[in-house]
Amino acid sequence: MLPLGHVIASGFISALVWVFFKSFGCAVVSFLSGILIDSDHIIDYYANHGFTFKIKTMYYACVDIKLKKVYIILHSYELIALLWVLICLFSLSNIWKAFAIGLTQHLIIDQVTNPIKKPGYFLTYRIINGFKREHIINKEFYGRAKR
Repeated sequence: MLPLGHVIASGFISALVWVFFKSFGCAVVSFLSGILIDSDHIIDYYANHGFTFKIKTMYYACVDIKLKKVYIILHSYELIALLWVLICLFSLSNIWKAFAIGLTQHLIIDQVTNPIKKPGYFLTYRIINGFKREHIINKEFYGRAKR
């Protein structure tokens, strides 16, 4: 999903978080985590193309999947599951739950809307396959981003 879609989805989910937890802070944390999880795309760009301050260049390289390797470290079912386990084991506060909700909703929406192979959001799958794009992204979507 493109950034505007994540802003809208995170806004909606965060409104529900605010209603459920009755906390503006939880809503803000949910909203920000639902969007800022995409910061891992910056790491992907740098690992594939090197350092630049050209935001537009970075953006389209990631959207058009002009990457040989796809790391997206934060987009990981294992890490999010671990976070939920820690929340439950240590009875972490609602802020942590809101953080996890933001990450979880983002990953679920990405799984449904992005051209990634079904196991592609499992970090272990990406590691086993050397983070190679052809094992993670459906080939017919290379460079076909809508603008």
